[in-house]
Amino acid sequence: MAKITLDGVEKAFGSISVIKGIDLEVEDGEFIVFVGPSGCGKSTLLRMICGLEEVTKGTITVDATDVTDLPPSDRQLAMVFQSYALYPHMTARKNIGFGLRIAGFDKATVHKKVLEAARMLEIEDLLDRRPRDLSGGQRQRVAIGRAIVRSPKAFLFDEPLSNLDAALRVQMRKELMNLHETIKTTMIYVTHDQVEAMTMADRIVVLRDGEIMQVDGPTDLYRKPKNIFVAGFIGSPTMNFIPVSSSKGSLLLNNTMPLPYKHLSSAKLQQAAKLGIRPEHLEISPKSGLWKGVVKMIEEHGSEEFYQVKVEGLTQLLEVRSSGTDLLRKGDNVWLSPQVTKSFIFDEQGNTIY
Repeated sequence: MAKITLDGVEKAFGSISVIKGIDLEVEDGEFIVFVGPSGCGKSTLLRMICGLEEVTKGTITVDATDVTDLPPSDRQLAMVFQSYALYPHMTARKNIGFGLRIAGFDKATVHKKVLEAARMLEIEDLLDRRPRDLSGGQRQRVAIGRAIVRSPKAFLFDEPLSNLDAALRVQMRKELMNLHETIKTTMIYVTHDQVEAMTMADRIVVLRDGEIMQVDGPTDLYRKPKNIFVAGFIGSPTMNFIPVSSSKGSLLLNNTMPLPYKHLSSAKLQQAAKLGIRPEHLEISPKSGLWKGVVKMIEEHGSEEFYQVKVEGLTQLLEVRSSGTDLLRKGDNVWLSPQVTKSFIFDEQGNTIY
């Protein structure tokens, strides 16, 4: 296991800065996830830790050893890529043990380590198959097994499940979590899927344009986002954002409709620019509520329903998540009421003020 520290890490390609001064400590044995939209720098940052990308500025240490300028082979880190990168002419057994053979380990040691990894990943009966005879999930297990046998100080995963179908992704997420619980080795995992991040991570690093927006546990990211970007990125469906203003100690919608946020100080009210409400924190009723609207679209999910509602005085549709017991139809008149204590208020700069 290893503690990995990034101190002022930057990366530039010519005049284009893609990683902008990252400071981060990954604790020994921690499962940490880098998440963010495409182009935010998460894979580049992972490749810098591994040594596949040079660091423009700053230092990377593994267990207090500066590895910034070391080649990948000397960092004792194992990388698992999005593509399985298996040798097609080799069996799963030989693919898993290839790195050990190249490193000069004797046959008995290679055989023992390959079997141990195969048992851990439950692929003992697949060891004599070639990649073409394996499913996507089985190939990914072989790729992970190839990393496990090296006994690295940390595992680095670069979107390893993105090539799998939805059901298999869920299964493999659970298997990776169980693997981490079993071997208790530091893991850094990159994904653009915030649901994947929320279900797997001890802590999540939310990245945007090469900068860290917030580092926190999944629950704190959901309940206490520091800014409007994190609030909108974490949670599915995404948070509703409604422009607001303040006047005479009241928060107003459309400059006219008072909102039930009397508990806010006048200083915070004056800074308010947007109200954020998650779809699950909007109550919907055909009888009464705060805002009158019309159901424009319904998504049926069996155990729950998602409504898109046009509220009088608002240009955008509001997304509402319901338990699936409302039995509403498209075109129905409804009322919406926000759960005040679970809402958020942001200033003009997008910072959370409540």
